[in-house]
Parts: sequence; C-alpha cells; structure tokens
Amino acid sequence: ISLKILGIGPGDELIVPAMTYFATAASVSYQHAVPVFVDIEDDSFNIDPDSIEKALSPKTKGIIFIDYGGNPADIGRIQRIAKKHGLILLHDAAQSLGGIYNGAPLGAQTLISTMSFHMAKVMTTVEGGMIFTHDVKIAEEARIRRNQGESGKYIHSHLGTNARMVDILAAIGLAQIEKLPWLLRERERVAVRYDSFFESHPGVEIVRCRRRDSKNGYFFYPIQVANRDAVAERLRKKNIDTRIAYPMALYKQELYSSGRALSRKTPCPITERFTSRVLNLPIYPSLTDEQVDIIAKEVIGAVER
Repeated sequence: ISLKILGIGPGDELIVPAMTYFATAASVSYQHAVPVFVDIEDDSFNIDPDSIEKALSPKTKGIIFIDYGGNPADIGRIQRIAKKHGLILLHDAAQSLGGIYNGAPLGAQTLISTMSFHMAKVMTTVEGGMIFTHDVKIAEEARIRRNQGESGKYIHSHLGTNARMVDILAAIGLAQIEKLPWLLRERERVAVRYDSFFESHPGVEIVRCRRRDSKNGYFFYPIQVANRDAVAERLRKKNIDTRIAYPMALYKQELYSSGRALSRKTPCPITERFTSRVLNLPIYPSLTDEQVDIIAKEVIGAVER
C-alpha cells in the first residue's frame, strides 16, 4: 500500500538490503518494480549507506531500509543520500518498535513507515500492522486503499484491497499497548544479561547499538558464531530453541535466483558472512534470569566445543 501511494510501478528500481525478511523485497516485486540488493554494515547489520551510493542507476526511484532486530540503521546518512538524489524513502520498521534514533521513536524519521504486529513481534495484534505517516493526504489515501479503494460508500477512487484490521485483533493490540513499557523493559533485561556473558568471549560476536542518542528495541538477540549449524544442533539437543534470521541473502531465494522475479544485486560479502554465522537466541519478557544464564552457558559450551 505504501509503495503504491509513493507511485512505484513497473521498471522502477528500489534499493533494499540483501539481508532482511523476504517481504521487504516482495513488496517491491508486487509493484512489478525491481529490488536492487545491496550489502549491510559490519556492525549494525543494517543497509550500508556506501553500498547504496554504489548501486544507484537512472532507474532508481527510492530506498527501503530496516532496523535489524530493532537495532537502528544509520538513518541520517540514508536520509542525506535520498535527498541528494531525489529518492523516496520507505522505512520498513517491522522490527523497530521500542527502538530509538536520535531521541525519537524508530519509524518517526521518514515521511512514511510501516510496522508489523505479527504474533512474533514485540507487541502483537496476532496478525497485521500499521502505516505511520506525517502527511495527512498520505494517511487519507492509505485508508482508502486498505478498504477496497472506497472513498465513500460504494464510491471507489483507487484500486485498493481488503487490508482492514479485524476489530478483535485491534482490541488485542490496544491491550498490548498498555503492556508495551513492561514488554520493552523485560526484553532489554534479557539482552543485557546475555551481553554480560558474551561481550568478552572471543568466540561469540554480539550486535551493539552504535548510533548516538539511540537504543535497540531488542526484537531479536542475534549472535555470530563459527560452525553455526553445529552450535544450533547442540542447543536443540539441550531443548534450547533458536532461529536463523536470516539463512541466506535475499538474492539467493528461489524467486530471485531463478529469475522468475526481476532483481539486481551488488557485491555483498558482509551479508554472505553474516547469513552463514548468525544465530538468534530466545528473547521474550517471561524468560527468567536463571533461564538466560543456562542458555548463555550452553551457547559458550557449544562454541568452545
């Protein structure tokens, strides 16, 4: 919906990070536009501004960026690049809730951003999400497009879809919002406790929030380890669940590698390294300190073996 409002169409190119959830690129392909996959930074694991500059072409119309696991991207540099080249900027803030950039909530830095309230997210409406914008006209068009393009009863001004949120899911979201400060506080507690185990261990790389006046929202707690799959299997045998977010660069996904959907890629060595080493550990509010300690010690034990 956001890309339609922003006027993206067939043949347009949009810069996207090579390491993100599939939907970031799929939203571009749904417009019959072309995602251009670029590399990530080696500290935040968000889109690399230098890689954006190198990937621009006469067909480039915009940039989509994320905050991996809630860790803020270098939004200031991304904004300057967009302004310099006259590009649209869409913040895919699906993982960003609770994060801070330069003192403001993540998602508030661009004209338009999108956020997910899927079951796995920091707060949930079970399924669905929200579009945020600073522009009244964009908000009006978004409401029309999410309601079958209906600008008045049985009056249709746009090609829309049924993207209306069910009332009961919205009610769940309202209840979740009341719990949000606690949800964020407890996730941070878990992350800080993990950090105390891993920050000085040479076999475990952790992600740091390196932006000034900024804060991680801790949707994920990612680490990087050698022999990642063996480590994950050892943890599984100890009944410790993990995830790999994400196991491959987007350009390796079958839809794009087969050429069934158009795409373009630039060299992505950091993405390749990250996707071969990343492991996401359990992080949720009811995880006790004792459980965190057990998980961390088992991770260290698996890495050292």
